[in-house]
Amino acid sequence: MSWLGAAPTMVLCAMLLVLPGLPLTYLLGLRRLAMVAVAPVVVVALVAVTAIGAAKLGVRWSVPLVLLVFAGATAVTGCVVLTLRRRLPRPAPGDGLPVVAAAAGGLVAALGLGVLTVRAAIGSPEELLKTDDSSFHYNAVANILNTGVASTFRIDTLGVPGRVRGFYPAAWHDLGSLLAMVTGSSVPATANILSVTIALVVWPLGCVLLMRQLAGPSRSALALAGLLSVAFGAFPWELLGWGILWPNLLGLSLVPAGVAVVVSMAGLARDDVIGRGRAWLLAPVVLTAIAIAHPNAVISLAAIVLPATVFGLARAAVRRYRAGRRRQAALFAAPIVLAAPAYWLVVVKLGVFAGPMTADSAPFESPSQALGEVLTGATNHHGAGWVLAVLVVVGAVSCFRQRCRRWLVAGHAVSGGLYVLAAGVPGATRRIFTGFWYTDSHRLAAMLPITGVPLAVLGVLAVVSAVRAGLAPDVLLRRRRALTWAAPVVAALGLLLVTAGLHHADHRDRVLAAYPKATPLVNEEEHALFTRIGRLTEPGTIVAQMPYNGSPAVMALTRRQVLFPQLNLGRLTADQVYLAQHLNQAASDPRVCEIVNRLEVRYLLTNDRARGNLWDGTAYPAPSAGFRQLDEGGSFRLYRVSPCDKAADSG
Repeated sequence: MSWLGAAPTMVLCAMLLVLPGLPLTYLLGLRRLAMVAVAPVVVVALVAVTAIGAAKLGVRWSVPLVLLVFAGATAVTGCVVLTLRRRLPRPAPGDGLPVVAAAAGGLVAALGLGVLTVRAAIGSPEELLKTDDSSFHYNAVANILNTGVASTFRIDTLGVPGRVRGFYPAAWHDLGSLLAMVTGSSVPATANILSVTIALVVWPLGCVLLMRQLAGPSRSALALAGLLSVAFGAFPWELLGWGILWPNLLGLSLVPAGVAVVVSMAGLARDDVIGRGRAWLLAPVVLTAIAIAHPNAVISLAAIVLPATVFGLARAAVRRYRAGRRRQAALFAAPIVLAAPAYWLVVVKLGVFAGPMTADSAPFESPSQALGEVLTGATNHHGAGWVLAVLVVVGAVSCFRQRCRRWLVAGHAVSGGLYVLAAGVPGATRRIFTGFWYTDSHRLAAMLPITGVPLAVLGVLAVVSAVRAGLAPDVLLRRRRALTWAAPVVAALGLLLVTAGLHHADHRDRVLAAYPKATPLVNEEEHALFTRIGRLTEPGTIVAQMPYNGSPAVMALTRRQVLFPQLNLGRLTADQVYLAQHLNQAASDPRVCEIVNRLEVRYLLTNDRARGNLWDGTAYPAPSAGFRQLDEGGSFRLYRVSPCDKAADSG
């Protein structure tokens, strides 16, 4: 499959991420740009909650189920709105068509640039990633398709018998399973198409909505926000090639819309298109969607809007204090005063987040180097984006001259400070602040574009204003209409020219980290064998293998269950450990066949790279072991675990 051939699937994916949420956002009173930009948040929240509820009720996960839930939610919301229509605030006024057209133009430009980057980095939608986490994400989607269970509390069993259930954010996997059901695409193609669509549709929409809340109905600002949403390497491009962190990608793509909602709640929006009342109604939906996409994205949202929240509470407290309502003023001031002690109690004393806090990545540079990377956009030793860096600084200066926007600069500084702690400051104490992100500099760097995009847009507008101020007044009067349209176009073309297509090469290289061409995950012969396994094995049986040789991809390619579907071995069962050590000794070890028959392990796939470690039992069986070879490809061979067939028949 080529990317051109995948275009209809990408369009369908974008529709699935947006269209089901439109009736609900419309009924909530949002119009035009805001209605479309908030729709993905509603879709993610309702899909994730439906998956949890379906598993609790024993209902199989399916497309008709999700459609029924969306229809029911729309009907219920419509009845409530109709009943309370006189008490609810009037719908937010939608922007005019020129404003919407400008925003759409920026989004289309971002989509075009993004597609060029994707084509340069990912040769085919079917291409397999070569990262530690990719097998988990592939096989979580395959497991949903196999079992019909998509709950965030059940997903990480990966179909392994006897594995204990736990929590893992499943919103991305839920969406992937639905896309695979609708299109019939393979799991690898579904994963790539979904992630690219999130990066090129959901993220830019959120950036444009946030810019709308900051700058009002400015056509220049909205067009530039769409374009510049794909200009920063740290996000979305870094998370398309690092980890792989697809759930983080989804969570952070929703954060700009979440920030836009908080801006409404705090009363800091310019010509608000959401409305404070609707923002409070949307807040739990936003938190649900982002939390089930990835919990640390909620912390990212909290960190970025912390200055805005403090500013909003302080302003409300001062206003009520001056009006003589001191008790109310104290209520608004209390969160500001109690925030630091509460943080210390929950995070440090009680250790509520002890799990992620224990993870640590050693700093790899000095604090001054890390700060320089924040300022230049060269995080994690990538190339510096000097033009964008200057625009962000200019935008920050412009914001500081306007009191209502200073929180944006502070939020950017918070993100930058967290990155400096992770990348450049030694010691365990830093994990008190960076542990939510596993002290991973890549996840923290990805936060910077959330505030960097609007700051860069404001920087461009400040430069354009300065140029206009230098023109003669009579020229401005004669060319006012032409300058209004030409200025953003000229600015955008200039940016594309001086940044070599908004740093296209750097973005391509960041994505290529997960899609290496010289040393792919498996070669063509091995890929062909993995695909044939779907015809050579029966549904319901398990293929044993050693996970560090690319073999977990069998489950993604064929939906046949493998015994070791991921590289994280921290939760292996006792049965898995025993078979890893002794499977090829089935003819002489009765316990092997007892486990094999209980778990329905009928096949062994191996390329004999395991010797002298946990995986000795998955190496090539000796000729005398009684295993029957069924097929081979490259260095891999597929065997039937024949010594246990007689035991199964007699049982």
